[in-house]
Amino acid sequence: MIRTSHLLPLLACLIAATPASAQQPNRALILECMACHGDDGIAKDKDVPHLAGQNYDYLLKQMRDFQKGRRPHKEMRVMSRLMDDAEMQEIADFYARLPR
Repeated sequence: MIRTSHLLPLLACLIAATPASAQQPNRALILECMACHGDDGIAKDKDVPHLAGQNYDYLLKQMRDFQKGRRPHKEMRVMSRLMDDAEMQEIADFYARLPR
Protein backbone atom coordinates (compact mmCIF):
# COMPACT_ATOMS: atom_id res chain seq x y z
CA MET A 1 0.00 0.00 0.00
CA ILE A 2 1.32 3.44 -0.92
CA ARG A 3 1.59 5.87 1.93
CA THR A 4 0.09 9.31 1.58
CA SER A 5 3.45 10.86 2.44
CA HIS A 6 4.87 9.23 -0.71
CA LEU A 7 2.09 10.48 -2.97
CA LEU A 8 2.70 14.19 -2.51
CA PRO A 9 6.28 14.22 -3.84
CA LEU A 10 5.20 11.96 -6.70
CA LEU A 11 2.32 14.25 -7.58
CA ALA A 12 4.61 17.29 -7.44
CA CYS A 13 7.02 15.61 -9.87
CA LEU A 14 4.22 14.75 -12.28
CA ILE A 15 2.91 18.31 -12.27
CA ALA A 16 6.39 19.74 -12.79
CA ALA A 17 6.96 17.34 -15.68
CA THR A 18 3.78 18.38 -17.49
CA PRO A 19 4.81 20.05 -20.75
CA ALA A 20 4.04 23.75 -20.90
CA SER A 21 2.11 23.18 -24.11
CA ALA A 22 -0.35 21.09 -22.11
CA GLN A 23 -1.15 24.09 -19.93
CA GLN A 24 -3.92 25.86 -21.81
CA PRO A 25 -4.02 29.66 -21.66
CA ASN A 26 -7.13 31.61 -20.77
CA ARG A 27 -8.65 31.67 -24.26
CA ALA A 28 -10.92 34.67 -23.61
CA LEU A 29 -7.93 36.70 -22.45
CA ILE A 30 -5.81 35.74 -25.45
CA LEU A 31 -8.67 36.43 -27.90
CA GLU A 32 -8.56 40.09 -26.88
CA CYS A 33 -4.90 40.23 -27.92
CA MET A 34 -5.47 38.27 -31.12
CA ALA A 35 -7.84 40.93 -32.41
CA CYS A 36 -4.83 43.15 -33.16
CA HIS A 37 -1.78 40.90 -32.83
CA GLY A 38 -3.13 38.01 -34.94
CA ASP A 39 -4.21 34.45 -34.15
CA ASP A 40 -0.63 33.24 -34.48
CA GLY A 41 1.04 36.29 -32.94
CA ILE A 42 1.82 37.72 -36.37
CA ALA A 43 -0.05 41.00 -36.80
CA LYS A 44 -1.70 41.80 -40.11
CA ASP A 45 -1.35 45.58 -39.67
CA LYS A 46 2.15 46.94 -40.27
CA ASP A 47 1.77 49.31 -37.31
CA VAL A 48 1.07 46.49 -34.83
CA PRO A 49 4.05 44.48 -33.56
CA HIS A 50 4.38 40.74 -33.99
CA LEU A 51 4.42 38.98 -30.61
CA ALA A 52 5.09 35.38 -31.64
CA GLY A 53 8.36 34.07 -30.23
CA GLN A 54 9.18 37.33 -28.50
CA ASN A 55 11.13 37.17 -25.23
CA TYR A 56 8.87 36.57 -22.20
CA ASP A 57 10.56 39.19 -20.00
CA TYR A 58 10.41 41.78 -22.77
CA LEU A 59 6.69 41.20 -23.37
CA LEU A 60 5.90 41.38 -19.67
CA LYS A 61 7.91 44.59 -19.24
CA GLN A 62 6.14 46.25 -22.16
CA MET A 63 2.69 45.43 -20.77
CA ARG A 64 3.68 46.72 -17.34
CA ASP A 65 5.09 49.88 -18.94
CA PHE A 66 1.84 50.44 -20.86
CA GLN A 67 -0.13 49.93 -17.66
CA LYS A 68 1.96 52.43 -15.70
CA GLY A 69 2.02 54.98 -18.53
CA ARG A 70 5.79 54.68 -19.06
CA ARG A 71 5.19 53.59 -22.65
CA PRO A 72 2.57 55.62 -24.48
CA HIS A 73 -0.10 53.95 -26.59
CA LYS A 74 -3.78 54.71 -26.09
CA GLU A 75 -5.24 51.28 -26.85
CA MET A 76 -2.57 49.32 -25.00
CA ARG A 77 -2.85 51.61 -21.99
CA VAL A 78 -6.58 50.86 -21.79
CA MET A 79 -6.11 47.11 -22.35
CA SER A 80 -3.25 46.76 -19.86
CA ARG A 81 -5.17 48.59 -17.15
CA LEU A 82 -7.87 45.91 -17.39
CA MET A 83 -5.34 43.16 -16.61
CA ASP A 84 -3.70 42.07 -13.40
CA ASP A 85 -0.08 40.94 -13.30
CA ALA A 86 -0.97 37.24 -13.44
CA GLU A 87 -2.90 37.81 -16.68
CA MET A 88 0.02 39.75 -18.14
CA GLN A 89 2.32 36.87 -17.25
CA GLU A 90 -0.06 34.43 -18.94
CA ILE A 91 -0.16 36.54 -22.11
CA ALA A 92 3.62 36.95 -22.18
CA ASP A 93 4.05 33.20 -21.71
CA PHE A 94 1.56 32.38 -24.46
CA TYR A 95 3.21 34.61 -27.06
CA ALA A 96 6.77 33.73 -26.04
CA ARG A 97 6.02 30.05 -26.72
CA LEU A 98 4.69 30.63 -30.24
CA PRO A 99 7.08 30.02 -33.15
CA ARG A 100 8.33 33.12 -34.93
